[in-house]
Amino acid sequence: MPLRDTHVAIVGSGPYALSLAAQLRGRGVEYRIFGPPMKFWRDMPKGINLKSYAFASNLYAPQPGYRFPEWCRARGLEDHEPCTMASFAEYGVWFQQRLIPELEPVEVLKVLLANDGKFELRLANGEELRARRVVFATGLSGLAQTPAQLQSLPHELASHTFQHSDYSPFAGKRVAVIGGGASAVEAGALVHEAGGTAEVLIRSSRAVFNERGPRVRALRDRISHPMSVLGPGRKNFAMEMLPFAVHFVPEARRVRFVNGYLGPAAPWWIKDRIDGKVPIHTSCQLLAAERAGSRVRLQLRQAGQGERTIEVDHVIAGTGYAYDIDRLDYLDESLRRGIRRLERGPDLTYNFESSVKGAYFLGPITALSFGPLLRFVSGAAFSTPAVARHIAGPVKSAASALRRMIAR
Repeated sequence: MPLRDTHVAIVGSGPYALSLAAQLRGRGVEYRIFGPPMKFWRDMPKGINLKSYAFASNLYAPQPGYRFPEWCRARGLEDHEPCTMASFAEYGVWFQQRLIPELEPVEVLKVLLANDGKFELRLANGEELRARRVVFATGLSGLAQTPAQLQSLPHELASHTFQHSDYSPFAGKRVAVIGGGASAVEAGALVHEAGGTAEVLIRSSRAVFNERGPRVRALRDRISHPMSVLGPGRKNFAMEMLPFAVHFVPEARRVRFVNGYLGPAAPWWIKDRIDGKVPIHTSCQLLAAERAGSRVRLQLRQAGQGERTIEVDHVIAGTGYAYDIDRLDYLDESLRRGIRRLERGPDLTYNFESSVKGAYFLGPITALSFGPLLRFVSGAAFSTPAVARHIAGPVKSAASALRRMIAR
């Protein structure tokens, strides 16, 4: 039985994938899109808020009227920070239902490169199909990074923040949280609010909390530190205004910049839920972890205290994500091998196309090619139209050639 063909297959159903589908639809390009819509966002724990600015957290359609703040205002919700994560997830589903009703909420199990250069996709419902082009936009799914010291521990003793949507099982438990970014600090607050005892262990010398920006800023501040989707600052503003510029920085400099810019920080709104309730131990290094009966024994080294040992009921790693295409288990091994790397991520062209012709990437995994902007939803504003333009180009050229042939 011949496989069904489609021009473009979109693997993923979060903000980048949905934005691309809207852009392709606006250009009349045939596509199929797969995955439960906004699943990563819908699975977020209750009680946390959107980490990025509301005005910078949009899904991007070619037509007006689909921005997140507009959606909030139409429903009488706060359209300025902090906005709830649940409202953003609901907004994304609303966007999908109105603009991409054909979305298929089925997982893609495997993507292979066929001998003729097309891609074969195997779906969880048993269907198989072929696509001329495929776009991988699965966000952070599968990319959770856990410290090596914790990897041998069973899930009931050690986990990653990505795995938790409910913190109630930690009631009455002592929990150590590793990491100094937003997800780690939030995990500490959520364990405490669930009735557990949490402590946060971070390597840096201080915990960083982003400042709450005033809604009205003085002219002098707007000039010296212009606001952007990444926050105030001329460098942030430049990256928003010239989003492709980072791509043309020499590779070694670009990689150093992306890896070192906008380090771990927690949002301002979580600070009141931490202060005086959840201790944060700074300059603290995890040396080893081992099972101790039904608990975990951690060996730590902390500045000013030397080495010490603590026992906890559970360890949560809030240690971010590795932008590593080898962790995308839906990619066939031979396809992965054919993709040229930049560190562990894909090395992409100006059009977000990989070294495998017809295979594109979107979202955080593209940050080493395009800069820190791609770690955030706001990166979809320039990346998804760029991919749509590149894909639509050959389609329009072929359609024009066909019209000329018919006219003769």
